[in-house]
Parts: sequence; C-alpha cells; structure tokens
Amino acid sequence: MNKTDRPKETFEVLDVLIDNFPDMIHSVDTSGKIVYANRMVTSLLGHSTDDLYTMNIRQLYPPEILEAVEKGFQEVKETGEKSVESLLMAKDGTRIPVEMRTLVLHDAHGSFAKTFTISRDMRKLKEMQDSLIHAGRLAAIGELAAGVVHDLNNPLTAIILASSLMEKMTTDVRLDAEAIREQCGVYCETVKEAADTMEALTTRLRDFSRGVKEQHSAVDLFDPIHDALFILAHRIRHSDVRVSCPVVKARHRVQGDRNQIEQVFLNMVANACDAMAQCPTRHLTIDVTPESEDGKAFWCCSIRDTGEGMTPETQQRIFQSFFTTKPRGKGTGLGLSIVRSIIKEHNGEIRVTSARDNGTTFFIRLPATPIGL
Repeated sequence: MNKTDRPKETFEVLDVLIDNFPDMIHSVDTSGKIVYANRMVTSLLGHSTDDLYTMNIRQLYPPEILEAVEKGFQEVKETGEKSVESLLMAKDGTRIPVEMRTLVLHDAHGSFAKTFTISRDMRKLKEMQDSLIHAGRLAAIGELAAGVVHDLNNPLTAIILASSLMEKMTTDVRLDAEAIREQCGVYCETVKEAADTMEALTTRLRDFSRGVKEQHSAVDLFDPIHDALFILAHRIRHSDVRVSCPVVKARHRVQGDRNQIEQVFLNMVANACDAMAQCPTRHLTIDVTPESEDGKAFWCCSIRDTGEGMTPETQQRIFQSFFTTKPRGKGTGLGLSIVRSIIKEHNGEIRVTSARDNGTTFFIRLPATPIGL
C-alpha cells in the first residue's frame, strides 16, 4: 500500500467508527441546521437520516427547554466548548435525558463553522440512580425504625405508668370521687401527650417509607433538613455528635422534589457522622444563607463537620462513582455521586472545602423560589 493511500483509508476508518459509535454524534452549522448525524441518532430519536438533514437542531429539543438551548448555543459559540446535561426529544415525543459534550469547529479564518456534539443516553444510569436512591431510603428506613423504637420507650413508659396509677387509684378507699376525677384528668392528659408523641413518630416513619419520586414543587429547605436530622437522630446520639442548625421554617424555598432533596441531606449528615467517628470533637453545623449571581437568587446550604478532613487529592475524586475512603464493606462510593446528580437535576451545584485534621464543609447552592410560589 502506498503512503499516499493512507490518509484516505484513515478517513474511511474514522467515518465507520463515528457512524457506529455507541453514543449519538451530530453536527450543526451556524444557524443550527443539522449537517451530520450518526446511526445512533437515527436509532434513538426515530428520525431518518434524510429527515434529520432537513431539520434544525432546535426541533430535537422539548419546547420547555428551548430557552436554555438558545442560551447554551450562544455560550458554546463564545467559549468553544460546553458540557451539560439536557433532554432530547424523539420523534414519538419521548424525552431522553442525555449528557452532552459540544466542541466548536472553526473555518480557515478562525470563525465559527459548526459544532461537533457527543450525546450519551442517560436513561439506564438514571434508572440505576433511582434504584440506588430507593436502596438508600430502605437503609434509612431501617435506621429510622431503630430510632423510633428507641424514642417510643419514653411515651410508652408514661402510658404504662399512668394507667397503673389510675388502676391503683380506683381501689384506694382513702380517695373521694372528686380527688379521683382530678387525678384521672391529670393522668389522661399524660396519656394523651404520650400517645400524640407516638403517633407523630409512627407517622414520620410511615410517610418516609412511602416516599416516591414527586413532581417538582416549592420546597421549604427547613423540612428536608430537619427530616434528615430526625431520621438519623439515633445515629447522631450514638455517635455523640452535637448538632447546630439555625435554619428557620418558611424562609428558604427552592423548586424541586422534596424526597430527593431529603435524600441529599440524609447522605450528607450520615457522611459527616462517619467522618467524625474517631475525632474527640464532634460538631455538625447546618446553615442556609442567601446568595445572588447575575441577578438570580440562590440559597447556599453549608454542612460543616469537625472530622478528619480530606487531602486535595481526595477532594478531587469524592464525586466520582465508586470512589470511597471508607473501609471495605462500609461504603459503596456512590453516595456523593448520587447527591451531585440530584443537585444537578435541581439546577444547583455542590462544592467542598476541607483540610486534614480541620474538618470538611460542603456547600450546596440551589435556585431560590420566592415565598408564596
């Protein structure tokens, strides 16, 4: 084979590789017209190649995200590349979650010519994440049940004691009817308060166990934060962790799925307890403060522990799937990966600051929702 034949052969091989690549690959021109699409695009979206080459890329996105698509298209023109999670819409209307990486190709004069985008179908990963979230909830239910059993002891003891005293009182000939009525009223009030406490505990257990993925709505951050602390109360007491949480009710609202946001704080609080297990000082602080950027309001949730801290190398890897610093059999390495995924789905971001022997602070920023919406 002559050397002059190799470039042509190389391009042919590249064409075959790209066309048979397991992810969707497409390219659009300056106006957004589709100028290339590999087989996976036609396979997953249901459009023929001929149809795709007559379409604008905007036709492959759901109407509800077109505003964000326009903004992203302008950003990629300016920056030259962009990675984002988005949605593509198949011919039958099916929404397909994708992870997209877009690069800009320039012409000989250095001007924007077209894009080159690789889109990965995230449906299987989303299903796996949902399964892991469900598994995490089941584990939390077990922990909550253990805590509920512990917390039921006090009101149950009060009920048993009150009923025993009432029984003895009815057989005490030294008491007149008025004294019996007065004492019975006191004991009945004790029983009622204890029963209300038991009902609240069992209701929390029932509601949490029924938790399913919900439609996004206004969520008061006070609720998922305090629910997580309530669910993990048994572990917090057992670990001798002192908690400071000045978050107040009905002030910090975001738009999202309450169960998923609750799962975020469950993971964060549980991780903080584990990080402080061998430390003499165990103090967990959770707070929410306002932030703004480009005229948009955010709530920044900080989760600060006094644990062992992390090296810079560990901080770089903690959000990677299957990475864990816990002993073998103590962690899956998926908790923080799922946390980041949930936060990204809520248009938020998470970052961490830490130093060895100086604790760790996670910052979770979520778009704020005005009170009343």
